[in-house]
Amino acid sequence: MTAHIGRDPIGARVTVVLCALASLLEGFDNQSVGVAAPKLALEFALSPEQKGLVFSAATLGLFIGAALGGRVSDILGRRRMLAASLLLFGLCSFLTAMATGPQSLIVARLLTGLGLGGAMPTFIALSSESVPPQRRVSAVTIIMAGMPLGGAVAGLIAVGDQFGWGWRTIFYVGGAAPILLSWLVLRGLPPEPLGSRPVSSARLESVSTVLFGSARALTTVLLWIGFFFTQLVLLLMLNWLPSLLVGLGFSRTHASWASVCFNLSGALGAMVIGHLHAGTQKRFWVALTYLGMGLALAALPAVGGSLWVATVACALAGLFIIGAQLVLFALAPLYYARPIRGTGVGAAVAMGRLGSVVGPLYASMLLGGGGTSATVLIGILPFVAVGGAAALALTWRTQRYD
Repeated sequence: MTAHIGRDPIGARVTVVLCALASLLEGFDNQSVGVAAPKLALEFALSPEQKGLVFSAATLGLFIGAALGGRVSDILGRRRMLAASLLLFGLCSFLTAMATGPQSLIVARLLTGLGLGGAMPTFIALSSESVPPQRRVSAVTIIMAGMPLGGAVAGLIAVGDQFGWGWRTIFYVGGAAPILLSWLVLRGLPPEPLGSRPVSSARLESVSTVLFGSARALTTVLLWIGFFFTQLVLLLMLNWLPSLLVGLGFSRTHASWASVCFNLSGALGAMVIGHLHAGTQKRFWVALTYLGMGLALAALPAVGGSLWVATVACALAGLFIIGAQLVLFALAPLYYARPIRGTGVGAAVAMGRLGSVVGPLYASMLLGGGGTSATVLIGILPFVAVGGAAALALTWRTQRYD
């Protein structure tokens, strides 16, 4: 994939690898609270409503961080923005491990989200700008596949509780790794990686012009709708899947393994999905991806007590849900010119993060009101339909390849 990248092949390869690692760590942290949730709930006696607040605290920080981070990366440069964001969320992951109650846990997750939010639009823009235009969708999709792969790693660490590992182990690992990667970004990326040269704020268009000027308004709105509803579904599943499976009658260990399958199938399937969506039949594949998402979610409540059927259903759900989100991540940079790309991508990611806040809270509201795991899974199907309609409409919008 990186053999013919950019004007500096070596620097481009380094950029791609570091962006993929940042994506993996983002996915690790997104999943970490979900896989730690059963033990967290027991240790801190968390109610369903409190669990929802813990899940949503980081995504609220992500919303703020993404909205600001993309803009700042256009002005100050992506290299420095990425390094600072990684350092922040690594330090705050350690704070999560040292939490002593629901309040300190929520604050730690909120601050972690600020760092995560600043990192995502930056490494999306970097990775997109590091490959030739015709390879951007497939390349960014593959890079973003690091997110579910990181989630799978978090799930594997959670399974390690049978070896005496506590839930804090997940957050110690999730703190040390991004701090190390922050140092590697500063040392490994060129001072001005391709497409990352700082832009004077005097020459940068206003945020409203970037998002809604030059006939970009409809494109921006469609991106926001697609991101909001797709991430609502994705983060709900990432945070609540182990608990939902326990509610369907499976053990915590079996639920953790099914969660690993959810993430691995999304990561591995992203390579195929990215290639298909970059081809000439993109509208067909967009429609099929969201249809598959809805069918997989509808099938989960009907699996009965069969672990194998549940695992297959989780794998298919991961393939389509994660695949849909990764394709949106890859498409977002194509609708904005390079000098404003961070701002445009950051706004779309922020809107997705707002959906991420709503998703876990929506699940906690249903469960707190007496609903079951099946109620949650069926209750998100209308969101799949709306997100899919927006993503399909995007295929008729003009893309930029500068």
